[in-house]
This record gives sequence, C-alpha cells and structure tokens, in this order.
Amino acid sequence: MTERVISEFVERTSQFEAEFCAEFPEGAALSPDFFDPDQTGLPLFYTKKTEGYYLIYGVFDPAEGKLGPYAILIDVYGNVKRSLSVPFLDDSKGVRRLLITKNGNLLTNCSEALRCYSWQGDLKWELPINNFHHEMEEYDGKIYLWRGDAVVSVDLEDQSITTLLTMGELVVSNPDVVSLRIPLNEKFQYLEKHKKTIAFDGKDPDLANKKVAFRYEDPYHQNHAAVNGDACPLFPKDALLISMRHIDTVFVVDQNTAKVLWEAHFDRQHCPRWEADGITVYNNRPHFQYSTIEYLSFDKKRKKILVDGKDYAFDRYATGNHAILDDGSILFVCNEPEFYHLSKDGEVISRFVNRHNSKLLHVANVFYIDEATYQRLESGGPLVE
Repeated sequence: MTERVISEFVERTSQFEAEFCAEFPEGAALSPDFFDPDQTGLPLFYTKKTEGYYLIYGVFDPAEGKLGPYAILIDVYGNVKRSLSVPFLDDSKGVRRLLITKNGNLLTNCSEALRCYSWQGDLKWELPINNFHHEMEEYDGKIYLWRGDAVVSVDLEDQSITTLLTMGELVVSNPDVVSLRIPLNEKFQYLEKHKKTIAFDGKDPDLANKKVAFRYEDPYHQNHAAVNGDACPLFPKDALLISMRHIDTVFVVDQNTAKVLWEAHFDRQHCPRWEADGITVYNNRPHFQYSTIEYLSFDKKRKKILVDGKDYAFDRYATGNHAILDDGSILFVCNEPEFYHLSKDGEVISRFVNRHNSKLLHVANVFYIDEATYQRLESGGPLVE
C-alpha cells in the first residue's frame, strides 16, 4: 500500500516538478513583451499547429498593471498578439468565464456582472453585478446562463433579461425526482427574501414555521445552462440542459413546464454539451483519482471516455470546461493552470501551462481560432460566416 501511495503521488505531481514543467522539451515560454522580461517562469506553450491562435482567459501577471483577469490572444509562436484586462468590480473577485459571441464580441461575467467588449477590446455595454455565474452559451442572438438560482437568457441586441426557469419551479414541478429533494437539516435557513428563486419543500412537516422558502449553503451549485436549439432532435428546441454540481446531476428540462425530461448522474460535473443523441460532460470526479471528459447517449446504452485524466495527470476539483471542434479535436482546461488541445485520435496538438515565477495561475477558458477566422475578426467581421 505504501509503494502504491508513493507511486501515485509521484505520478500526480510530476508535471510540476523540475521547474514545474520539465516535460516541455519542445515548448517555449511566451514572448516577454506582455510579461516583465526580468521575470522567470513565464507561461509555457507547446504546439504542433503551424497556423492559428489561442484566446486564453484566466489570471495573468503582466509587465504593466497588476495580477488579475485577462484575455490574451497568442499565435502559434507564443507571441501575445493582444490582451484585454477584465477588472474586478466592487468587492467581487470572481474571475468567472469568457465567451466569443457569434458576432465577434467578447462577453465576460467576471465579478458576476455581464460586460461585452469588441474584438479590439472596447467596452460596448455592461449589466451590473447581479450574480451571473459559470459558463455561458449562445443561441439565436441570446446568451443562456445562471443568474443566482434562475436560468436566464440575455438578448445581445437590447440586453433584456428573461427568466426561463427558477429552482422553485423546478423542484415543485418534479416532486418525484429524488435528486432535487435536498434533505433538510439544521444548516438550512428559511428566508422570505429567497421565496422567488429558491426551491420550495412542501414535504417538510415543520414548513409552516419556516417561512416557505429555504436556502442551504449552496445546496445545488448550478453551473451550466444551455438551450437545445438545433442540436438534438430528441427534445424540444427550447429544452434546457442544466448541470448541478452538488447533487452530481445533469438534467434536460422542458422550460415551459419545468418538467425533467431526462437526468443522469456524474461526480461534481461541469459543462455538459448537447450532442445529436447524447451529451458530453466534464466529469470532475473529486471522489476518484482523476477527472474525465465523457460522452453518454440519451438512452444510456453508450458511454465513452473521451479524455481520461490519468493520461494527462489532471484532477480538477472544481470548475472545468471543454469543446469539441468541427474537426473532431477536443480543447479543454485540465489542472488549474493548464489547457490541452487533442486531435480526434488523441494526439497532443497543443499544451499550455500558466505560470509566472513560482506561481501557478488559473485558466478559465480557451478558444482556438484559425487564420481565416482571425482575419475576419480583425476586420470587424463575425466569428462564424
């Protein structure tokens, strides 16, 4: 047992020993024009790509300014082509997420506010801090995400917000869905101010004395919401795919009735994505040794590990996202400071480690942009033709 523990420890920590990333023999540090050239341990980048760019959103320590959230665009030679500082607002320090919208803008929910920047970095509009959180998905000119305990859509033209589903509606409409019945205990607080957005529990025998609505210390931890749109013919177009980390469950929900149409269980998962006949999901698996990225069919007869964390020594306790690109390659964040880009056959195309001196810094999102798309965005065009 001792030998096994030692061997597992060595395997799990090897990527950050010997100057953190000794297995980067072909890698190179990013160009120091964005970073302080006197610093050591700049972010490391390895790629087999001969053209294209990566847009990386996370925490960076630039030469000018201070440590904080930035979106940096790098080419395949590691040159920082552009950087966008996304400052924190008020006392909220949540880095949150970034999205490239189809019209070529950059949308962030840093500090739980929504801010829209042009591709060149000019602020176009913003919505104040209002508990916007986790991943954002776009469909038909609207952004879908969680705002507190409700799924909302935000119109990209006029910034109007529509509430599509609340946790109260979801729980009340699905009394037989065991996953949604959080056991009550002394940690629950029944508060009138949460009545509109927090789940009701009509089965509590002491409900009359507890002011109807309850809040626990983040009982569900909702972390993803995406509308079906044209992705899957098995469910209505406006069906919602939602993820709740603390109950280890992904749901498909009819937003018109709040009824659960399908559910599957994982382990502290994030970022489920619609496929024509199933979903892919970033399965954090903190109760196991490594994280995985998995595919599961809606009939639950087919399951496949797309990325096994053991192959890349990654174990992401919380957060995490992935994307399957048009060529079948998969782009994903792994350990807190890293991302990988793998070919359809599992070959490592690119790898990035966000370090600065002795610090390992957070990576929240990454996007690959080919040369033609880059030129179109640079000229003010859309992300997608």
